[in-house]
This record gives sequence, structure tokens and C-alpha cells, in this order.
Amino acid sequence: MPTSPSVFSVFDVPWSSLLSTARTVRMCLREARPLVQVMFVLRFVTGALLTASAAHQRPDARHLLIGAAAWWAVTVSVYVFNGVSDLCEDRANRSQRPLASGRLSEGAARRAVVVTALAGLLLGWAAGWKVAEAAAVFLALGYAYSAPWIAAKCRSWSASAVTCAAAGTTYLAGVASSGSALSAEAAVFALVLSLGVGLIAAVAKDLGSTRGDALAGRRTLAVVRGEHSARRFCAISGGVLTLALTAGALWVHEVPLDAAAAVFAVGALCVAGRCLPPRMKNGRAGNSGHRAPYRSWMATQYAVHLSALGALVLA
Repeated sequence: MPTSPSVFSVFDVPWSSLLSTARTVRMCLREARPLVQVMFVLRFVTGALLTASAAHQRPDARHLLIGAAAWWAVTVSVYVFNGVSDLCEDRANRSQRPLASGRLSEGAARRAVVVTALAGLLLGWAAGWKVAEAAAVFLALGYAYSAPWIAAKCRSWSASAVTCAAAGTTYLAGVASSGSALSAEAAVFALVLSLGVGLIAAVAKDLGSTRGDALAGRRTLAVVRGEHSARRFCAISGGVLTLALTAGALWVHEVPLDAAAAVFAVGALCVAGRCLPPRMKNGRAGNSGHRAPYRSWMATQYAVHLSALGALVLA
């Protein structure tokens, strides 16, 4: 006589499926680098609030929140796609990211790329057509960075150009969500910080990855000229951008930009210090030493944006 399924067996499949989905989502978010996700949302919000403040207006909270969610979604899409395209190099460099380590399957990652891209475009449309258009441009730039048919990531100059444009698009999307015209303060801030992404982050992130990059045929500055030249380039770029932001702050003369310039100067010094050759241990430099300039730049970006927003609140 057949027995009826137990209560537990009925729920076994759905529950295991939910757990599997939740694990995949968690791995995708880790692959997309949480600190980078937050940074892009912070750029979006800063662009919106600096612009609205200059116009003496309050940004539409609904559009701002939906727009920020849209930007988070497209950022995840772009960075998971980058992880898929970097799979061979990451494995050669012994990366511990979910895709390279096998904790996230390539098929699941590709599905996540599509789902988050569509979600970002729909949320962007809900925040306003200009935000949706900016999201589409951002996705195109992100895919151009990693897609095999163009692979801007393979050359430092193209990687710098694309990442700089992606950061600038993020600030402009925030401006669009605010409903106000671009202010001089927001323009100076966005321009200098976007250039920092292109000239410092895009170069510094390749430090310590030259083995895998060379095997993949990349012609980055660190591969072509060596890590010493790449480190020197990042340090000089930080100094030049400090002068540019300081000049912009003196021209605009607004408290948030003044605060950002002061913090940026300190951060640029830290980046320059981290660009010194790493200490050798057993004839080799540790991965933390290679990653130090990039991590220092990330900390600088966070500090600059938070200082500008803090000054905006207190002003």
C-alpha cells in the first residue's frame, strides 16, 4: 500500500531550492565586490545631493532611492560579468573569489548578469528616463570593459578611459535623479574623482596580477612597463589630481568641496606612500603589498565622498 508523502518531504525540494538560490545570490554579491557596489551607490547619491544643494532644492526622495537601487543592480551586473570574463586570469592568479574558487558556477553567474541588468534598467525607468539612459550607458561601458570582442581591460589606456567614463556616468545619473541642473561644485567633484578612478584605480588594481594578465595577453602598464612604473604613475596621478581638486575648490569656494579637497590631499599622500615597493618576504612580495595602493585609493574615495556629504549636512 503506497504511503503518502510526509510533511517534510513535501517541503524538501522548495526549501533546498530556496537555500540554493540564497547561496547563489550571496556568491554573486561577493563576486561583484561589496565595497565597489557601495562605492558606486555613494557616487550616485553624492552627485544628486551636491547638485540639489547648489540649487537650494530637496531631491525627490523616491527618485533618489529608486535610482540608487537601479545603480546598485547595474553595478552588480557589470562586475559579475567581469568576473566571468576574468575567470582564466583569476584562476592563474589564484584568486579566492567565488567564480575562480568554484563556489559560484559560471552558468549561475551569467544568469545573474542578465537578471540584474534588466532589474537595473526597469528601476532606472521608474526613477526617470535620464536615469534609465545613464544606466544603459553604464552597462554598455561595463560590458565593453570585459567583453572579449573589445576587452578594454586588456590595455591600461582603454581600461582607464572606460572606468573613468563609467564613474562619470554614475555622477551624472545622480544629477539626473535630483531634478536639478549640474552645478559647478558637482562638476568639479565628479570630474576629479572620475579621473582618479581612471588614472589610479584602473592601474593600481593590476598590481600583483601580472602573471595571469601576461598569460591572458593583456598589455597593462604593469605588464608592459613593470610594477615599479605602474606604482610611480599612480603616485604622480594622485599628486596632480590633488592640485586639480584644490584649484577647483578655491574657484567654487563651497564648504563640501573644500572638505573633499582637504581629505583628498591626505588620501593622495597615503596612496603615494603605499606605492613604494612592497617589502619582500622569502624573495617574494605578499599579495597585501601588491594590493596596498588600490586599497588605499578605495579608502580615500570613501573618505572624500563621506566628508563632502558630511559637510553638506553640517553647512
